[in-house]
Amino acid sequence: MSVEIQDTSLENALRTVAVNGSYNASRALSKWFHRGVRLTSDGFQSVPVVEASEVLGLTDDVIAAVHLPLSGDLTGHMLLMFPDDVSMQLVDMMMQNKPGTTTVISELEQSCLEETGNIVCSAYANSLAKWLQLSIEPEAPLFAYDMGSAIIESVVGQIVVNSDEVLVATTEFMIDGKCMQWPMLFILSTESWDKVQSQCQLEQVREQALRTIAVNGAFNASRSMSKWVKKGVKISTEGFVKVPLEELGDELTSDEPVAAMHMPLGSNVHGHVLLVLGETHARKLCALLMGDPHNLPNTLEELEISALQETANIISSSFVNSWSTWLEMQFETGPPIYAFDHASAIIESVIADQVVGSDSVFLARTDFMLDDTWLEMTLILLPSPTAMRLIETACQ
Repeated sequence: MSVEIQDTSLENALRTVAVNGSYNASRALSKWFHRGVRLTSDGFQSVPVVEASEVLGLTDDVIAAVHLPLSGDLTGHMLLMFPDDVSMQLVDMMMQNKPGTTTVISELEQSCLEETGNIVCSAYANSLAKWLQLSIEPEAPLFAYDMGSAIIESVVGQIVVNSDEVLVATTEFMIDGKCMQWPMLFILSTESWDKVQSQCQLEQVREQALRTIAVNGAFNASRSMSKWVKKGVKISTEGFVKVPLEELGDELTSDEPVAAMHMPLGSNVHGHVLLVLGETHARKLCALLMGDPHNLPNTLEELEISALQETANIISSSFVNSWSTWLEMQFETGPPIYAFDHASAIIESVIADQVVGSDSVFLARTDFMLDDTWLEMTLILLPSPTAMRLIETACQ
């Protein structure tokens, strides 16, 4: 039986590697096949080497295997294993033959399978490299066609030195309405496996720090907002997450325009803070702040904008002060600047031009509760490159 990875953070990280690898492999395969291909995977499981062939259910089956050695900062091997019937079907699809045409694996068929394995394994290896921020270089693919147990013994058994387990991901391949499955093995050297676990431990420390900063900021924002509106306000969040700048648009995707309040940061740490609400939630918030929750304003005029800006000033300042306390550095925020547009336009006009040199942001999805009414807002911290380095150093 397979052994579930006990470390939840490691399991989540390896699931992310598998999902991202599948996505990139799907795009690459679609270009090569000249039609839509979808590859999916739920993640990796840890499998004892001695039980690998039995776990995979390929002990007595003929399989075609593509093996890619890995070099660079991370060393090891990847093995993509096609059951015999799957390999024949795959070749027919690649060569656009009638189903059942391929009955043997000769040089041409081997070449097709090698290229498929190269594309898929490289996509997964690159996903792992991106997560670890290390260089991984897949080498030229090697091909084997034999009984499953023989391939695992001759290929896996010889290359897994000082390791007693491999990582297995079951991948599902879909094309032209047909679905096939095949297993992939990720075999890391002992040194490389230590790097994976070290990175995971670092991420645990970072995640805990980012959660603490956000929770403290939300607590102080709740107190300050309650004093301002003279009613109980509860602001909560699960914490900050680090998001690539190019993916921020996807995080803020909305079917309606958004109200955004942008505040520049100064003093020891430079950057920007952005508080974003969807139009409906912005109008509801204004109605709550003005004491008439059932009378939503039709438009956001000067009075409503002023209320939103003051809310952003209070909430953003509380979160920024939490960052300041944690980093033991002084933050200063400028007055909030209001913008109303679709999220993509806000990003282009307010964020992209002002975050020169930065490639990541910190995002906290925040719940706002007043008079039993619940609203959603998103707080984004966009540190300058220098500030990002300070934050990353403090997380270690």
